[in-house]
Amino acid sequence: HRQHAPSPNAPVKLASSHAMTTSTMRATPLLAALLLASLAQTGMAAIVVCNMKAIDGKVLTGLCSVGVTGASISLVNPGGGPQQLSGSNVSYTLDVNARSTLFECASEDDLLIIDSSEYSSQTLNNCAPPLLELRGCSNAIFSNNTFTSITRSTAQPECTISKYGPCVAIVGAASQQTDWSFSSLSNTFTSTICASIAATSGRLGGAFSLERNDSPGAMSVRVKGSTFTGTSCDFGGAIHSLNASLTLENSTFTGTLAVDGGAVLFAGSYSPAQSLVVKSTTFTSTTANSIGGSIQVKSGDVTIDDSTFTDGESDIGECVWLDQCESYTESQIVKNTWNGCAKRGNPPISWCRQHDGNNWQTCGMEGPVECY
Repeated sequence: HRQHAPSPNAPVKLASSHAMTTSTMRATPLLAALLLASLAQTGMAAIVVCNMKAIDGKVLTGLCSVGVTGASISLVNPGGGPQQLSGSNVSYTLDVNARSTLFECASEDDLLIIDSSEYSSQTLNNCAPPLLELRGCSNAIFSNNTFTSITRSTAQPECTISKYGPCVAIVGAASQQTDWSFSSLSNTFTSTICASIAATSGRLGGAFSLERNDSPGAMSVRVKGSTFTGTSCDFGGAIHSLNASLTLENSTFTGTLAVDGGAVLFAGSYSPAQSLVVKSTTFTSTTANSIGGSIQVKSGDVTIDDSTFTDGESDIGECVWLDQCESYTESQIVKNTWNGCAKRGNPPISWCRQHDGNNWQTCGMEGPVECY
């Protein structure tokens, strides 16, 4: 049977607080190593670990703990504004429909970890916030989470339209004075979509929308061991990255779709220097209606190493499209396999000279003709 939305002051609880603390505190070796490294580097004030569930269309249940041995705190008060997590500088806000959560971090020292959360069969209208938004949270870790059958519909009630896709937005804040990072480790996104994609809708990232925003400190993002299948949005079928450095490692993108950036749209810069690094990652049957079937790069430095691109499709740049000549450095495109990308000699001319162990079955790197 279906749950009813809780009253504004009702607590939002998990079935078992023991189950949450056991799963989140039994960290993987990689997560534990990252945690220790972060502690050593920042001397942070608090560790906040949260576990969220919104399964089979039901409303959200959630629980957070502060400190390694801290008490569990139920998330409460949907639609009631920010709620402080005691013992930390982290607050959360549950939207009125009790499905989406905004976490805001007032201190650069606290560490927020979202671990082993699960969302499925959720539909958001065009005005609803994404299911999760982290704002101003330096060095946050997002690990072992699953998103399945999440849709941002085209319905538009009388409200401000959200620019983000349906799942996760990582947004910088003015409080982040020093350089900061976000890590996505072993997450799975399946059929997370923006319905009826169109350039005029302008929604960003079928899985992640990454945005430095007004943070004075530089933003860097690492996505490792993650899977994106059947994700779509207007810009960046899986990931949209704006004004941040982005590393993709040991991840898989399959059947993704967008207007631009069928899997990834990377909008970086040269000053300050921002880079896209793709390592040991696979792109298969990725499609853009306009530009960049797998990846579109709008400025910034590009490295692609030991990765495989198969059957990219787009009007311009069937696998990787670089908007600017400066993004391309031949020695940074190494040991990749390219199949079903651009044909040799087809305009626009592609970078496809044999070098550095690349297997060019078809040319995969394209850019404006003046670059050649």
